[in-house]
Amino acid sequence: MNVRGIIIVLSVLATVSTIAIVYLALENNIAKQNQAEELQARVHVFTPNGTQYVRISDLVPDSHEPFAYPFTGNSTFDSEASREWQLLRLPKDLGGDKDDISSFRAYSVLDIYLGCLVPYVPRYEKLVDPCNGDTFESVNGIAVTGLAAYQRYNALPNLDLAVDDEGYIYVKPPTFEFDKNGVIGAGRDAFHCTDPTQTNLQFDIKRLTTRQQIESIVLSDPRIQKIIVNNSCEFMSDGILYTENGTYRTININLNNTKELSAAVVLQNNSVNSYELTNLTRTYPAK
Repeated sequence: MNVRGIIIVLSVLATVSTIAIVYLALENNIAKQNQAEELQARVHVFTPNGTQYVRISDLVPDSHEPFAYPFTGNSTFDSEASREWQLLRLPKDLGGDKDDISSFRAYSVLDIYLGCLVPYVPRYEKLVDPCNGDTFESVNGIAVTGLAAYQRYNALPNLDLAVDDEGYIYVKPPTFEFDKNGVIGAGRDAFHCTDPTQTNLQFDIKRLTTRQQIESIVLSDPRIQKIIVNNSCEFMSDGILYTENGTYRTININLNNTKELSAAVVLQNNSVNSYELTNLTRTYPAK
């Protein structure tokens, strides 16, 4: 091989080596960035000793911890109300005794009406807004009493959680839209029933308001939660029933592949006062 050939070979080897070094450096940087993003996504709870990551075993059923999301490490930013969330481990009667991520929920601490803070109160097993008297179910964040129960977006914004390879709880990338993870300070559309046989309902404001109240209260019942799949439902029919004990609106609801679920809802001044459920039985498709 002549001198020119040797120079060409050395140049090629040098180029290949340079490309390999650059590629490995880039791959290493990407790996570090991914690792940093994974650590950033972990739930950082506030403790007297500073922030720390959380494993499932760190919380007992019916307990809660505050945390910031997205976490920045800057105490000024992380203390903003819009970044403040609470991590709940559900009570045992609502599934909090399972040692997996299904036992946990994460909700924004801002209410969906006037911007007050909504702490979790273990003895009620609910989140309670002391400013407005609103209460929210711990299992789904849906308002069941107070003015918030009658808002179109009647649930607290939430975060989807998972567990990483090291056993720490982390937050999946949220989408802050009403029909996704919700809008902080404005609410979340937790249940939205279709009504294909009564398309003119949207033009009957009074009736639509009543339906939305029924959705927010009746469909947040823990018994229904246990049989709902994908939070999908459809109003089939409704009517008025007059009895000696008051006026009832009977709602027939189809919850996915369940049997027809009847809810006798007691109304007072067009507001839901109480209700009774029947036919609460799951129907499985034939094999």
